[in-house]
Amino acid sequence: MVDASNGTTLPGAAPRRRRTGTRVFVAVVVVIVVLAILAVIAELVVRRVADADAEKRIDSSLPAGTTGSVDVSIHGFSVILQLLHGSLDDVSLTSHDLVVQKVPVTFSATADDVPLAEGKTTGPITAKLTVDQNGLNESKLLQKASGSIALGTGSFSYDSSISILGLKLQYKVTATPTIASGGKAITLTPTNAAIRSSNSSIDVSSLLSFLKTQPPTICIASSLPTSARLTGLEVAPGTATFDLRSTGLPLDDSALSKTGTC
Repeated sequence: MVDASNGTTLPGAAPRRRRTGTRVFVAVVVVIVVLAILAVIAELVVRRVADADAEKRIDSSLPAGTTGSVDVSIHGFSVILQLLHGSLDDVSLTSHDLVVQKVPVTFSATADDVPLAEGKTTGPITAKLTVDQNGLNESKLLQKASGSIALGTGSFSYDSSISILGLKLQYKVTATPTIASGGKAITLTPTNAAIRSSNSSIDVSSLLSFLKTQPPTICIASSLPTSARLTGLEVAPGTATFDLRSTGLPLDDSALSKTGTC
């Protein structure tokens, strides 16, 4: 039977295929993974499905283009009391080998008050996901970059271009990412720039001053449910870690039918 006592762990494995878009920000796929597994776990607890069947159901809940395993832990004092209450107090999900459309992702998530009835809304959900530099470039998070993004200590570096007096100027910029618009976006504030165009007479300091007046903003909300926000961002050499929070999500397809705006 599915044991829902404190610290119970249910392992996941290779998934079946379900349609999703390509080259999307990996956070939205992680949200899909979290919701799909929470819906399955709620059903399994209610039905008291055998462990072998539970593992198969968890495996098959992952979206298309996703491989790897997800461990599920259901916490709480008494499964009987939780069943009577109609929700699971605390469910945590972790994965260290998830690959989303060729992008490796490490993530953990915690959901409170997970309803056992289909279509109802969870309590608060928090998630942390880490993507490496190659994965970030594969996901096309920064569409305006003409080259690959390089991750440093608290910084993004990328190539871009600008037209000045009819001339196209190629440059490389290093920028500090900060959360903007209440967690709906990321602003990249330039801190350093290098001109790559050999025929340019423009001073680098003048270019940097100009770029600071128009820092690029990446809209994250458009890839997430309306209630989800970015609450933390940590950039280290080669990796970026994103913290997300939602006040609650319905355990059905409607959770992603309406995304946020910036």
